[in-house]
Amino acid sequence: MEKRKIMPAKLKASSKEYVRDARGRMTNKFTWKHYTPHNTSTEELKKMYESDSYKRKKNIIKRELIKRNAFN
Repeated sequence: MEKRKIMPAKLKASSKEYVRDARGRMTNKFTWKHYTPHNTSTEELKKMYESDSYKRKKNIIKRELIKRNAFN
């Protein structure tokens, strides 16, 4: 039986980042940008933790800051 991979918690919705060609024009190629706690800088996580708009994500952000020894 194959084990399913679980998507980690996200801070924001994922978005597409389109690749540009040599002349700077958009192409049909894209990559997904996932906003997970471990991909976010410590400085940005601290701003999110203090912000009121991330009330639901405070616990996730706090755990990541503790893991990085950056929590008060």
